Amino acid sequence: GSTSDNKQSGNQTTGGQTSGNQTPGTQTPEDSLKQKTVYVTTSENRIESGDTIIDSSAKTTYRVINDGIADKEVEYVVSRTKAEEVVIPDEVVINGKNYKVTTVADGAFKNNRNVKAVEIGKNVETIEENAFSGCKNLDEVVVSGNVTAIKDKAFYKCNSLTSITIPAKVGKIGKQAFYGCKKLKKITIQSTKLTNSKVGSKAFKGVPANATIKVPKSKLNAYKKLFKAKGLNSKVKIRK
Repeated sequence: GSTSDNKQSGNQTTGGQTSGNQTPGTQTPEDSLKQKTVYVTTSENRIESGDTIIDSSAKTTYRVINDGIADKEVEYVVSRTKAEEVVIPDEVVINGKNYKVTTVADGAFKNNRNVKAVEIGKNVETIEENAFSGCKNLDEVVVSGNVTAIKDKAFYKCNSLTSITIPAKVGKIGKQAFYGCKKLKKITIQSTKLTNSKVGSKAFKGVPANATIKVPKSKLNAYKKLFKAKGLNSKVKIRK
């Protein structure tokens, strides 16, 4: 890859996947997209930060972002599958070493017209910019409780999304994160950490007027003011 682009540096490695007690080659792609733990065996002896790992059976690409002795992490870069249901795994075991999946990368599912349901693994902390932007058929997302940041345009114009829960650890919602989510009628916000500087402009613009947002009791008044400043229709009910 090009050394001028950090994202492309490092080796590209392709491996198959097995999970549980199954032997290689017995899984369908649909099965392999629903595993909490993904197993990839590669020909590379040494895995380094920046390396790209391809799980050929699930048509999914990961990038190693941390190869420390204690902390081994990958980001979920892209899925080229046409499956309707996708689980972003908790971890990827590469050549016998466990790597936590901690990030859904920038544009990972951008404009994916096939995906309808996504479950985000428990180790994911960051949903990057445009991660699900333009997924017009995505109607169900399960966000893991360890997510701390939902970046700009993460769910931009997800026209079919009907509900979402924003977990307690979320301290940042980016610009236009839920912009144009015209069917998003139920939002549950568990976080008490959101402030004017932590929520980007137009984050909730285009959410329908008949939506209901459930917020922590202690933040009812503050969040009413905050979300309307971030583009929320004044008719939307905000309750504790």
